[in-house]
Amino acid sequence: MNCDVTGIIRRIAEKGDTEAYGELVKKYSDAAFAVALSILGNREDARDMTQDAFVMAYEMLPDLRDPGKFGCWLKRIVSGLSKNFLRDRQRRVAAHTAAVQHAAEVVQGPLAHVAEREEDTVVYRQIQALPERHRTVIIMKYLEGMRYDDIASFLDISVRSVKALSMEAKRLLLVRLKKQGIAAPALLRVRTA
Repeated sequence: MNCDVTGIIRRIAEKGDTEAYGELVKKYSDAAFAVALSILGNREDARDMTQDAFVMAYEMLPDLRDPGKFGCWLKRIVSGLSKNFLRDRQRRVAAHTAAVQHAAEVVQGPLAHVAEREEDTVVYRQIQALPERHRTVIIMKYLEGMRYDDIASFLDISVRSVKALSMEAKRLLLVRLKKQGIAAPALLRVRTA
């Protein structure tokens, strides 16, 4: 979807056009979700943080100095909210670590026969173990199917940098998976522009 971000923001500021904001949400929702998912590692939490970020961005829109940088500005909001949420969640989880570890040991026996799901879990864990910039690009490109130019626009870097990061992230992930004895997942074999 190609829309004039500056024009849309002007319509929102001058006329209070909330439908125009819907256009921004449509344009940036996949990218915002991918950033949240790369930080949180959970689709439901990522959806919640994406929604929260769009609400916050709408409320803070008058503070945006350069409307042409909306995508980059939104990324910072999504990233900040997601990191804060993750930090809060980690504090709550730390209080229950012993009980969770015991439950995992008890449950692990009956679930051992689910090899395919286990392999997916390993792949997902290895994606989450990548550095944030690599993880973000892998999720945007291979899980969300975004185009290089859309990723570049959202991350405010060049398409060339996105391609380089994508190749480097893919290589790092494949090395990690190989150490786990897992072949390259189908999603990494797909090549799109």
